[in-house]
Amino acid sequence: MRNRTHKDLGWVKGLSMWPNLIPGDILKAENIPVTELKAGMIAVFLKADEELFVVHRVLSVRKSNNEFVVESGGDRSGPDDAEWHFASIDRIKRVTAILRRGSYRSIGSVLIPLALSPSLVVRLHCGIVRRLFW
Repeated sequence: MRNRTHKDLGWVKGLSMWPNLIPGDILKAENIPVTELKAGMIAVFLKADEELFVVHRVLSVRKSNNEFVVESGGDRSGPDDAEWHFASIDRIKRVTAILRRGSYRSIGSVLIPLALSPSLVVRLHCGIVRRLFW
């Protein structure tokens, strides 16, 4: 995802969150305290070293010493290699909706295993969704 403006909007570029998010989806997000983050939510993480935003599902949140450790992963790509570390006072963007065909829709919860989502199927699905819903 890249920033579209300085507001809480951006668009999806990759396929790691397919089928819930597909390339071109516009995201709507809200800032929440890290303490409210729960497994199953979709959040926006910042890879500071690459200045890149990553939009992935939260797999687990645990408190370790004085920080929160978040494990995340893509619905299609699987768990991320690294964990995210936050102080208890930090805030994070939680994705609340996607914009398709001029209206915001809530995020779906369909999880498809990687073995059942070969590249051709993903491309066909994204093309059909674009034609039907954009």
